[in-house]
Amino acid sequence: MQKINRDSCIRCGTCCLKGGPTLHHEDKELLLAGYVGHQDLVTIRKGELVFDPLQDTFKPVPRELVKVRGKGKEWSCCFFDEKSSACTIYEHRLLECRLLKCWDTSALESVVGRNTIVRADVINSHDPILKVIEIHERECPYHEVEELISNLSRETDKTKTLARLNELVRKDLAIRFYAISELGLREEFELFIFGRPLFKVLNSWKERRFRSL
Repeated sequence: MQKINRDSCIRCGTCCLKGGPTLHHEDKELLLAGYVGHQDLVTIRKGELVFDPLQDTFKPVPRELVKVRGKGKEWSCCFFDEKSSACTIYEHRLLECRLLKCWDTSALESVVGRNTIVRADVINSHDPILKVIEIHERECPYHEVEELISNLSRETDKTKTLARLNELVRKDLAIRFYAISELGLREEFELFIFGRPLFKVLNSWKERRFRSL
């Protein structure tokens, strides 16, 4: 990472605009206390491509992660107030935010990918939504989505691949609809419970591919 010639935060907001933190087990107390809620989170499913700021590239995550969600289509942290260039939960910020010093990233780098939580760590073990998550992972496996997307770049006849992707997108949406309409899942919890909808994953791939042309 680029060396920064200062030794204190100037509240430029650059780190917050690049995305919210990944949650670790040390952060569970903040969820239990209500400073951070499930509506503020998004699940990154195993194998999903994410931007790695340490290597300045997109790479698939080796295991499920839970992160603070962004704003709208952007990844900028939902707790960042751009008008005041300040964190709205600063006194109760998460572990990675407490460790982040852009002029010395060693403390943050020491915890990246370590002791991170998954959805089941912060959902009641008796909640029926856990069964729905299991079904979603089985019926809409993310590794297959990435494999199919990769095939699109190589295949001449894309008919079968596109048909399977469309089938997975329909299943993904159907399971989300069931959880909301039949189980009463609050819509603002959807990104935490199921991660990003597959149609949005495909849109992101199309945008990246277009920029690379």
